[in-house]
Amino acid sequence: MGWQTFRGAREARLPSLLDHPRHQLTTSGRAAILLALECVGVGPDDVVLVPTYHCPTMVAPVLTLGARAVFYPIDEAGAPRLDWLEAHAPHQAKAMLATHYFGLPQPMEANRSWCDRHGIALIEDCAHAMFGRSGTRAVGAWGDVAIASLTKFFPAPEGGILALNRAELQLPSLTPVPLIQQVKAAADILHMGASHDRLTGLNGLIRGVFALRGLLRRPQGAKSNAFDSGADAGTSTSTTAGTGSSNAGFDADDAVDANMSLIDLPLSHRALTRASAWVSTEVPRHRIVQARRRHYEYLLQALRGSEGFRPLMPQLPADSAPYVFPLWVRTPDPGYLEMRRLGVPVSRWDRLWPGVPTLDGDAGVSWSHHVLQLACHQDLSDQELDAIVAQVRRLYGP
Repeated sequence: MGWQTFRGAREARLPSLLDHPRHQLTTSGRAAILLALECVGVGPDDVVLVPTYHCPTMVAPVLTLGARAVFYPIDEAGAPRLDWLEAHAPHQAKAMLATHYFGLPQPMEANRSWCDRHGIALIEDCAHAMFGRSGTRAVGAWGDVAIASLTKFFPAPEGGILALNRAELQLPSLTPVPLIQQVKAAADILHMGASHDRLTGLNGLIRGVFALRGLLRRPQGAKSNAFDSGADAGTSTSTTAGTGSSNAGFDADDAVDANMSLIDLPLSHRALTRASAWVSTEVPRHRIVQARRRHYEYLLQALRGSEGFRPLMPQLPADSAPYVFPLWVRTPDPGYLEMRRLGVPVSRWDRLWPGVPTLDGDAGVSWSHHVLQLACHQDLSDQELDAIVAQVRRLYGP
């Protein structure tokens, strides 16, 4: 978060999950998935249909409730292979998770019709798509339930959204947040902004206060290590926090990859802190949408014309605010690890859940290896975008 966070018009020209008439803020996107599954009655021995292209946070809530995840293939556009589902979906299927990948809205009408015919609840995964339209509806309006992640678009340390479209479903009652956690959340937001030099005039003061707090808490005789500079020892091997002064937009939900079974049930049923809720609901949205679209278009033009890589989605839909820029790379390794070592804001969903099958006509498993997700966060500078392009071309060809 920085001073620029509060610039621009409050409203974006695109609908947002925050505008949904029946929504509730949650502590994270994965908590929202867990609550969504509970809302539609998923329990032990039920089956939830999950795409082969996924992050572990999409699967762990299913297993936490004692249900079973059955993986279905996606096509080259990222849409569910409904022909495969028609032939192979288990009769115990209770819900289907359908995802708007990369913040680019997927068509949902066919998914809605298929789920209705089979009596299956559609959970619309908008974790990457806080803003936008899918066909005739806003994103989040097609599913029986929809979920989203606040931390992917707003400068909050935690937060998700649960939205209900079926009238008979009830929003859950969440436990209140203790005062100490309310205070910590507000402090974390300030610390995050100062750590990335975004709060001009206050950066030094805020960093100094947190450094002093760290010294006071450190056991006597303890020595600092490489992680004291700000690196997160617990960050997933598939994500990186950012470039230099920028928050790349990759959040704590992604860090759960380091422990694929990690679900904190009490935290998932806790309300969101006031500070995170305020930042997510009150900051102007127009700048977020416009900057992300501008950065995506820049990367689209800058990363064309190579034999070693190509934009996975060569057109930016008009009614979208992208989360990341998906880049298909012919030989992504070892270049991917080098990009991460250099601090390039890039992620990859390469930690698929154990047991994901190889299915005919499926693009998902291939994407998990070949598709890199480059940041197009609203706070990236032109110099940082140029640096991303330079590293991609250096590592993967002109």
